[in-house]
Amino acid sequence: MFGKNNSEENLLKTRIKECPLFSDLSGSEIKSLLEISHIRDYSENEKIFTQSTIGLCFYIIVKGTVKIISENNGSELILKELAESAYFSEVHLFSETTHTVSAVAGEITRLIVFAKPDFEELVKKEPRLGNKTLLKFLEFFGEKLDELYRENKELKHKLIITQAE
Repeated sequence: MFGKNNSEENLLKTRIKECPLFSDLSGSEIKSLLEISHIRDYSENEKIFTQSTIGLCFYIIVKGTVKIISENNGSELILKELAESAYFSEVHLFSETTHTVSAVAGEITRLIVFAKPDFEELVKKEPRLGNKTLLKFLEFFGEKLDELYRENKELKHKLIITQAE
């Protein structure tokens, strides 16, 4: 598989299992995910994807770091830096929307990449795995939405207080 040795394959399986979106999956289900994944290596400061481009992949960091960057009128703002086991761009497994940020390797970085078409094919082929994964994603997106509502509410309160001063 991928021309990798057993210890590397075990590391890839571990990284997938560490992702909360896949944490409830069995060993054979993790293996099925690994079989549809792509392993990509990036050099330091290499772009993984660019803001405003169509997103079709979900990423898990095996080794290295990834900077999530917002670009505006030629300036860049690092929003966060992700480390090993972190994941990003999960929404793009389910929608073909544009990236709202860019992602850049912070150092030499290896990623597990799940492409939307491959994931959709796996869901058709293994409906039980698809259902388990989709339910986890729904739970995750619900929590994210709730978190965004709270943050939005806090920002509105801060804005009102600032305007009143």
